[in-house]
Amino acid sequence: MTRARRLGRRLLGPSFDHLLFLRPRQWPILTAQLAVGLLAAPALRDAIFSRRALPEPAAATAVRPDVLLWAWLAWVLCLNGGTLAFNSAHDRDVDDIAYLRAPPPPPPRLAVFALLLMAAGLLPALLVSPRFAAVTAACVLLSVAYSHPATRWKGVPGLDLAVNAVGYGAGTTLAGLLAGRAAAGRPDAWPDGPGWLLTGGFALLFGSFYPMTQLYQIDADRTRGDRTLATAVGAPRSLELALLLAVGAAALLLAGADPRTVPRLILGLTLAMWGLAAAAWRQRTPRLTSRQHETRMYAALSLWALIDAAVLLGYYFPPWTP
Repeated sequence: MTRARRLGRRLLGPSFDHLLFLRPRQWPILTAQLAVGLLAAPALRDAIFSRRALPEPAAATAVRPDVLLWAWLAWVLCLNGGTLAFNSAHDRDVDDIAYLRAPPPPPPRLAVFALLLMAAGLLPALLVSPRFAAVTAACVLLSVAYSHPATRWKGVPGLDLAVNAVGYGAGTTLAGLLAGRAAAGRPDAWPDGPGWLLTGGFALLFGSFYPMTQLYQIDADRTRGDRTLATAVGAPRSLELALLLAVGAAALLLAGADPRTVPRLILGLTLAMWGLAAAAWRQRTPRLTSRQHETRMYAALSLWALIDAAVLLGYYFPPWTP
């Protein structure tokens, strides 16, 4: 048991394990992706640039930080944390899972706790905007269908990938775009064309990432009887699919990118790095252990962060002409 876990149980008692299964290690990652949508929202960008241009205090009310807080609570803490805890309650993992190594036995009534947390997230979601709340509610339903034994979409090869691409990839980006508009005090509305390209691009990019999250869990999933995408087609073909989806993601993200040369070039390079890393992973798959697959999954997250930064560079890069 790590020092952090010992301290957590000393402070919170048995309830600490409920917090542990919310997998706080993932919160910064999902916060970053939500921030991409927020900062890419045209309304929030306009408000930020207006804030720079206007004297205080006129610009001080341009962006509502309370909306940003409600969006984070609803999406990252309640929805995402509840989703992961609900999944763990039904999987009862004993091996490493994403963002939680050596998990303890799931505490009693973890599934009920997770459901209540996801439902509670709808309240701050409504404080953001009706459309943001609708996207949040749709993802709550996807989360339940994905993990609950009655439906168990997680165990249907291909459907497991689709749920994650829609929920994590598209949903998080779309939620950020909607929250950005709300934080800027603009009327609730769906994104414009570039916003949908961004949403679709990150849906496919998460579709590319999802098989990578399964490779180190193949043995555990097979033992449990889950027919995930990776257990159905194997590691090599999973990574081939990841490469195919990465090409689609690159096409959409570059189509919606800033037309200026420098930002688009940087975005293209980061997407190429993602593809090359997946290709190298595919080449070495037969020789990799489960722990090495897990290490490469976390390395892919670093490349994802570079892609996020490159996308935002296109929105905030100062005017440049050759």
